[in-house]
This record gives sequence, structure tokens and C-alpha cells, in this order.
Amino acid sequence: MSGAHEAVARTLLVIGVHTEERAFGKHVADEAEKSGIHVLCVDHGLSHKRRYGDFFYHSTFLKELYLQLNQQIQGKYPLVIDLHSGVNEPGRFAEIYCKETGFLDALGRFLKADWGAGSREPEAIRMLKIVKDTSRCDGHPKQGYSVCRSFIPETVWAGGHYLYVGLEIYLSALGEGSPEEWRFARRIINCIHSCYRKQKDGCHQQ
Repeated sequence: MSGAHEAVARTLLVIGVHTEERAFGKHVADEAEKSGIHVLCVDHGLSHKRRYGDFFYHSTFLKELYLQLNQQIQGKYPLVIDLHSGVNEPGRFAEIYCKETGFLDALGRFLKADWGAGSREPEAIRMLKIVKDTSRCDGHPKQGYSVCRSFIPETVWAGGHYLYVGLEIYLSALGEGSPEEWRFARRIINCIHSCYRKQKDGCHQQ
């Protein structure tokens, strides 16, 4: 399998949307190809500094960037993982964002099985359902998940061209992260990738 057919069977990991997060993303992505995951690094991303200095510019640039990404990748990958990083001084933590409740359900089970009984690691992973309008949820969980609104275009996270999964890894300090944090992120990415493949394999066998 090669070329376009090979891409269709694989997962895409997007890194570097924000310039300050690119170094962390590159460390995490080092071994992605071994797991059958392609990597797309955004070379000319957006700085967080512009977000706080000019929110309108940041919002407009971000939407345009994602629309360009969408045009570039739709029809080529069934699963897109969008990696970001933040800071949580008490320790590493992760948030996973997706609109598909069924996938979040399956991924929750997969994460617990992957880490094994008794492991506390899955407790450091929070999953949220992306919705178009959080006001309609009245502050209550939707289908068992806390909800969030995405600043990126709806055609990206709900366009149906691929399954969009946002992943934010919170590091203990600003910067490129530590080897332990890179491994934490890689393991979650591999779980997302493997869970999706398992779901698709199950559908094909029915």
C-alpha cells in the first residue's frame, strides 16, 4: 500500500499550530511514524502573544489556518489528532476534545484497558464533547461529558471529512516539556489511533 491509498489508512498528527508549542510537538512526534501515524508540522503557526495582544487578529488567523489545513487533508486521512500544550504546575494533565460521543465512550474504555487496572493515569485525562453552542446545555454535561465550544471552524471538527480529535497536554512548566511528558502524550496519541482502528476493524467485520 502506498501513496494516496496508504494515507487513507493512516492517522494524521498535526503539531505547531501555535509556535510556542512546536518544540513539544516535535519531541512527541519523533516516534509517530513507527505507529503508522503521519505528522504535519505547521511551519508558520500563530503565536499566543498575538492572542492576548489582538484577539480579533488571532481568531481570524486561526480560522484561516484551519480552513487551509482542512483543504489540505480532507479525503486523505480518516482520523486527525490536533496536538496542543498548556501549563498545569501541579503536574501533567490531558484534555481530549471530540464531537463524537461514541468515540469518546470507546476511547475511555480503551485508555483504562491500556494502562491496566489500578493505574491512576486515566484519571489525569479529561474528555470533553465539542458542541456548537454551549448555552443550550445549560451548564449540564451532554451525554455524560462536559462540553466545550471550539474556536476553530465547524467544518473542521464536525465536517464529516474525518474524525477530529483535539488533544491538549498540560505540562508542569512552559517550554518543550520533559521526556516523561513526551511519553505521556505519545501513549495517549497511540491510544486514540489504536482505538479508532479497532472501531473501524469491528465495523468491517460486521
